[in-house]
Order: sequence, then structure tokens, then C-alpha cells
Amino acid sequence: MNWHALSQTKQDRIWSEVNQLIKWKPGSRFHHIIPPDPYRVFDISSGMSSKAGHNDVSRVLSDLETSILKAFQSCTGEQDVIYAFDWQHDGYIFSPHQTMPKDEFGEWPVPVFPNGDYYFFFHQDFSWGLLGDPWKCTITVFGEELLEAVDNDPPILFHISTSKRR
Repeated sequence: MNWHALSQTKQDRIWSEVNQLIKWKPGSRFHHIIPPDPYRVFDISSGMSSKAGHNDVSRVLSDLETSILKAFQSCTGEQDVIYAFDWQHDGYIFSPHQTMPKDEFGEWPVPVFPNGDYYFFFHQDFSWGLLGDPWKCTITVFGEELLEAVDNDPPILFHISTSKRR
């Protein structure tokens, strides 16, 4: 299987590094995510809209996953790996160049769209990443290489959202 759960020791070490990298204080009333420059914050609240029909939402979320996977693939070599974290749950390591397993809901072990929890993805060297915040309804993309890949083939959700560039 492509996705491998990280040991608790490895997760703790990486979370410590992540919290410093993106200046995140989970559990704080005034939490914020400030990744290194350059980054862009996408408003994804339209993907959570109850006004859109189920088929439209499914299509947009499927497109998000497909576009982000392509971006991950373009930013990694065959031997590179990505860390995937679901806050307060198991963390994983995976290769975007291998088969991507899905659960009974048709999602990756850690989905791209933050549908109730923080979902973070980082290149193995932490030079770029994708940060999903369910409370602010945002996805933050940081790192020049990943931003360029996302710009080359942006997900539909990023077309219909507003973004803040930094």
C-alpha cells in the first residue's frame, strides 16, 4: 500500500517542526496559520455551500483532488515522498506517483478538502505544502514550486474562490 502511517515518535517530531514552520498554535482560540513566503490563501467556502447540488459539489471536490495530485506529481521525483497530516489523527507518508488508495467515502486517508479537520501536506523537505483549515474555509498553498504547479492547472474550486497572495 502507498500510504504508510508514521510512528508516534516521528509524528511528534514532524508536528514540532510544522508548528514552527507555519507558526501554528493548535487549540488556541486565536489560531492562525502563517506559512513561509510565498503563499496564497484560497477561500473554499463555495465547496461547502449547501446551495450547490450534490453532483456539483462532488465534481468540484473530485477535480480538487485530481488537480492537487497532478501538482504534487509535478513537484516531486519518483523517489520523493509527501507527509500528510490530519490534526489529532494518524499522520502518513506517501508517494504521489503510486496508486492512491481511497476509503469507503472515496477519499484519500487524509483528504485534500478540509471537511471538518485540519489537513496538511508537506514535501519531505518542507519546501512547499498545502494547508487546509476547516474553520476559516481556506486552503493555503505555500512554496514557489507548488504555487507554480497549481497555477498551471488550477482546480475549479480555486477558480471560483477568492485568494490572497503573499
